[in-house]
Amino acid sequence: MDETKTILITGATDGIGLALAREYAAAGWRVLTHGRRPAAALDDPLFADGAYCQADLEAPDCAGRVRDFLAAQGVARLDVLVHNAGLGYCGRTADQAPASIDALLQVNLAAPIALTHALLPHLQRAHGRIVCISSVVAGLPGPDYSVYTASKAALEGFARSLRVELGEEIGVQVLRPGATRTGMHAKMGLTREQMAWDKFPAAEQAARRIAQQINGRPSNKTIGAGAQLLYAAGHYGGGLFDHALRLGRRGAPPAERARTPLVCAITGAADGIGRALARRFAGAGYRVVGIDVDAARARAVQAEIGALGGQADFIIADLTTPAGIATVVAALEAGPPLDVLIHNAGISHVARFAHSDPARQQAVLDLNLRAPLQLTPALLRAGALRPGGSLGFIASLSTFASYPGAAVYAASKDGLAAYARSLRVEYPRRHVLTVYPGPTRTAHARRYSPDNRREGRRMAPEKLAEGIYTAVQQRRGALIPGPANRLMAVAGYLFPGLLEWSMRKAMLDKLEDRVLE
Repeated sequence: MDETKTILITGATDGIGLALAREYAAAGWRVLTHGRRPAAALDDPLFADGAYCQADLEAPDCAGRVRDFLAAQGVARLDVLVHNAGLGYCGRTADQAPASIDALLQVNLAAPIALTHALLPHLQRAHGRIVCISSVVAGLPGPDYSVYTASKAALEGFARSLRVELGEEIGVQVLRPGATRTGMHAKMGLTREQMAWDKFPAAEQAARRIAQQINGRPSNKTIGAGAQLLYAAGHYGGGLFDHALRLGRRGAPPAERARTPLVCAITGAADGIGRALARRFAGAGYRVVGIDVDAARARAVQAEIGALGGQADFIIADLTTPAGIATVVAALEAGPPLDVLIHNAGISHVARFAHSDPARQQAVLDLNLRAPLQLTPALLRAGALRPGGSLGFIASLSTFASYPGAAVYAASKDGLAAYARSLRVEYPRRHVLTVYPGPTRTAHARRYSPDNRREGRRMAPEKLAEGIYTAVQQRRGALIPGPANRLMAVAGYLFPGLLEWSMRKAMLDKLEDRVLE
């Protein structure tokens, strides 16, 4: 007799999660449910003792609590893990509170990553499947819900790279249900006048379609004809789609600037790409404000720029902490409005996902994604960014190519690119630039690459900085520097499977069991 299959569904006390739990219970599966509400407040048999795990996904120890729950129930294998829990927010990016940003990133992104890491042995024993419930907005610009859009795009980036890494061992699937009638819209702050969500299809209909996809081949799927059309328009329509949305949001033109010198702030400006950017903008007459955690390197760069006749000051702060964010915001608010702000600071953690360090994974998310998503609205609220100024976001070519062995890094950069795209539509009078660098000749690249024998072929940071400076002056929306990188980006659209195979050979197969810090 076949062993009963087991499924764990997060966010199962309401909406799609509850409907999906009922769908699988009716099919004879052992259904384990999760939610943050106390079991005493739930009267459905699905939440009986031994079937329901109460855990707040905003808590740092959420993954451990779920793992301990499984151990207490004698569950050693999982056939399906569904990351369904999610938070949303609708409103101007500048108005979203820091606590709301943190909660959304934690529940929608960090918790699924931590849970996947903690429960990977359970899935390996069953040759199971990881299912990420995403959203159509992952392929669209999300003005007025930019952080939500970023979190879903980041979750998809994580899933894509992890799927390449795990291969046939564990299936990794992304499902994007179309508009569904749940309580989430009201919780996001949407009224029925803004969106007629009460007329959307019921959660039970979405759950049936999701179950059909889970029980089929483990591929990505947008569910529903209308949702498929919308996602395809946003994903493949790119600039034309975004331009049409921007036209309806243009306000009065920004006031002309009448002062010099211009001011450019750069995070992570003490080394690598950031250092090259600081030199280039200072050389063009900008007053540079560098932001970095390394005081010694910051002093060296400041002296170097001064010796060349430029002006540079540094704010020493750790952007992975709320105190560091507050320090930077206060310092920039006290100075003249910024003409350019470039979110460049970033770290990585390269290892097979099973061998990676969860604390290091969180640090990657905090610096690469959370910091820009906290800094940007804080500076907008403070008036520290000139109305017609430029916002630059250093994403990664992994958005097109995947990054097996660094799935969390890829997630952070995919989320950053999606956030920039949303801001470009929400603030059409501002200039928003997204940069997708490929391999660059820096200590960062050397540290995180499993093979440095061809380091000389990587782009020099000075060349990349020149391209970024030019893109800012021309007010371009995107930059993929170098013909080889542009070719790889095109290949990622046209031949994703081939490119993912190539990335596995180039990165993962050379990594073995090493951890690169």
